[in-house]
Amino acid sequence: RGIEAINIPASTSTKMLDTIYNKHLRTELSHKMVATRAGLGWIGKTALLVSKKFGTRLRMVSILTKTQLPLRNKPIDESHCRSCNICVDECPAHAATGQLWNVQVDRDEFFDAQACRNQCRIFGETRLKSNIRICGICVAVCPLI
Repeated sequence: RGIEAINIPASTSTKMLDTIYNKHLRTELSHKMVATRAGLGWIGKTALLVSKKFGTRLRMVSILTKTQLPLRNKPIDESHCRSCNICVDECPAHAATGQLWNVQVDRDEFFDAQACRNQCRIFGETRLKSNIRICGICVAVCPLI
């Protein structure tokens, strides 16, 4: 439609994994934060994007543009997880503190991404006998969907 835009892919490339990403487990642009600004969901207690429609079963890509687009949803500034702690209780890495997210709270204040990543590495090595990092328990136990 002639709108100038930049597509930010969903996945971190292997090349990027060898950079500062490994130290902080962050990219320059958070797809989850973009989604909260677009009113698509909130950040849950295990740092996942959560939506009313899809729960935690999401994969995001961001498209950035300078073109003014109509506002469809109001930005979401705080978690809607309330007192639910299922993902916190079920996390084998004990990576989540149970603190609720809001736009003023940094991920590292309520979620230990390195602890999660280390547990995922252990699962990959012991259960899959492979150098792969995978868990997904927090995705599986979230009651929203």
